[in-house]
Amino acid sequence: MSDGERKSLASQITRSYSDNHRAPFRSCLFVSSFGGYLKERYDTVLSGNHRSWKGIRFLEGDFEEAARQADELMKGGDLGAKLAGAFKQRESTQPAGTYAESGEVVYLTSDSPDTLTELKPYSTYIIGGIVDKNRHKGICYKRAMDRGMKTAKLPIGDYMKMTSRFVLATNHVVEIMLRWLELGDWAKAFLQVIPKRKGGTLRNSDRILNESSTASSTHAEDAYDEPLERDRTEREKTVEAGRSEILDDKLATEAGKQQPP
Repeated sequence: MSDGERKSLASQITRSYSDNHRAPFRSCLFVSSFGGYLKERYDTVLSGNHRSWKGIRFLEGDFEEAARQADELMKGGDLGAKLAGAFKQRESTQPAGTYAESGEVVYLTSDSPDTLTELKPYSTYIIGGIVDKNRHKGICYKRAMDRGMKTAKLPIGDYMKMTSRFVLATNHVVEIMLRWLELGDWAKAFLQVIPKRKGGTLRNSDRILNESSTASSTHAEDAYDEPLERDRTEREKTVEAGRSEILDDKLATEAGKQQPP
């Protein structure tokens, strides 16, 4: 990736943390393969503020190692949280003691032949950290297949008619998943998050994405690497620990083959 694209990736990770931190129901985030240019930028330009972030872990290991750690933390109850939001609503419909056994590890990629119908508790979802303007098509799917890992794509095509490819920035994928946890509804989640420039409309509806539905989204290429503002007042939030997301930065290194200056 170019320097500008790598800066954009840093912005996307920052935005992902911010959205998760402010969400009514949060997940635990992991950034895998954290090193090289990205770590240097966070340590210098961004003043190392990430060291004080809560609910996110930065790991030197790859996404498989991050997935293993996430699984251990969730099953061991070490995250100190509980199921909430859409997960809590669905828990009552499951036989006692079986909900915790439904966890899985899924690499999210728009090239997958399989579609994600819902998020599952105690599961880990991997989001490839790459900003390439579609130059490296299929790289996330190939990496997952090489590791024998399950893949899936968000059900965008089931709910939306788009005028462009179903490829979103990392932070938009995270925000969509957070919205689903809150609403339990993919259509509403997509409407609130997918950028207007994607030209999306709901299937079986003439409703067009408007400015208000994307007001909470920041386009990755227009985002700034400004330090996150601290909340002036703290409000109580319910933490949802039944899901982990891994932002796989390893892709950034492999796609560009560029070393940090």
